[in-house]
Amino acid sequence: MNKLRLASFGLRGFAGESLPPLLIIDFASAFATYVEGGRVLIGRDTRTSSPMLHAAAVSGLLSAGCDVVDLGVCPTPLVQFAVPRLGAAGALSVSGGHNSMGWNAMTLIGADGAVLEPWGGEAVLDSYHGRNFLKQDWQRMGTIAPMHDVGTAYFDALVKHVNAEAIREAGFTVLIDPVGGAGCAYLAPFAQQFNLRLIPINAQPSGYLAREPEPRPRSALQMASIISHVRGDAGFVLSSDMGRMSIVTEAGEPTSEEYTLALIANHMLARRSGTVVTNGCTTRTVDDLAARHQAPVVKTRVGQAYVMSAVRDHQATLGGEGSGSVADPAFSPAFDGFLMMARALEAMAESEQPLSALVNALPRYHIVKRSVPCGSREGYRALDILKERPAFVGDGKVDVTDGFRVDWADSWIHVRASQTQQLIRVIAEAREASLAEQRADEAMRLLLEGL
Repeated sequence: MNKLRLASFGLRGFAGESLPPLLIIDFASAFATYVEGGRVLIGRDTRTSSPMLHAAAVSGLLSAGCDVVDLGVCPTPLVQFAVPRLGAAGALSVSGGHNSMGWNAMTLIGADGAVLEPWGGEAVLDSYHGRNFLKQDWQRMGTIAPMHDVGTAYFDALVKHVNAEAIREAGFTVLIDPVGGAGCAYLAPFAQQFNLRLIPINAQPSGYLAREPEPRPRSALQMASIISHVRGDAGFVLSSDMGRMSIVTEAGEPTSEEYTLALIANHMLARRSGTVVTNGCTTRTVDDLAARHQAPVVKTRVGQAYVMSAVRDHQATLGGEGSGSVADPAFSPAFDGFLMMARALEAMAESEQPLSALVNALPRYHIVKRSVPCGSREGYRALDILKERPAFVGDGKVDVTDGFRVDWADSWIHVRASQTQQLIRVIAEAREASLAEQRADEAMRLLLEGL
């Protein structure tokens, strides 16, 4: 199976197999050509392969005449935050994010700090495939300079953006698990800014991932087993790039990553109503909460680039995905774990309610997430088979904006080819767990028949 994915947001692959240094040099050269040799920031995570990929990317940038600001080991949302503030033309983030060990990725970031819009990413891909790169001679090659203190400006801005005083007065005990990734060094400053008693878990920077890096209930079992014993008020489980988060309540419930956006949306929309942007496979809980606050919802294709592009177009209050990702565009156009933690703590402090009460107040659905290993060509053919099954659709409403989605009054299902892995993803949701399972089982059966 092909372990390389090229897309408008960047590239993702298996280090040492599908991500050799020469490929990274060429892709970084294509990005440097897109930004016309402008100033570029670069950050990376702690994975074993990241220093190699980082060095290759820097080589490509320098060869095109880009002056490079090296942020070193730095969470992707902090890289994104820094881009407009330093007046850079863009940035690269080398991080495997939510993918398992062995995988790594390079994300393209535009001058506004957001993941590069799809049309910009397509221009980078055209340059990469055509090997049409900007090259400079030895006198015009770029320079590289380190920058080690991006966190100070970031946390100063975050404290001003949220109700820091309420959080400080609450004196919360918080458990945070950054899975040994890029966020490790930033946990203590975050806790200090908000007067938190910090209990770090898996917080030593490491190329070894002590758990599955995708935040979801099964990744949070370690934290859930101890949070009540240490009298924790909240637990946060993050991806290695600090872009995704799931929540563990003080009662020890490891909540679905789907409720991260829902909880924060419920809190923020009560303060200021406005458009919410999310993708087509996020829980209906978000739709219900938006309706409660009389806020419109815009649905996009899956991916941070698509969500943030729509956030800009609709001047939205909030953007995010059911993968545990939230962006507050008034702060930064990034899926940002530190911002998510601050907003969740703010909701607790201002409401004077425990995290479990805030979670229990959300409309609850049963969601089933499955996947089928499959190459892209076979995957799209299998999706066509679903569209040709009227008995499967029944009286449902079909949407083909991103793959294949069917909405019924009591449930929905979304099936699409993954942009980041060689998979077909199947997500079904319903009020009753048995119905969600039934919808997912039927879709899986039809897909497997078509492969």
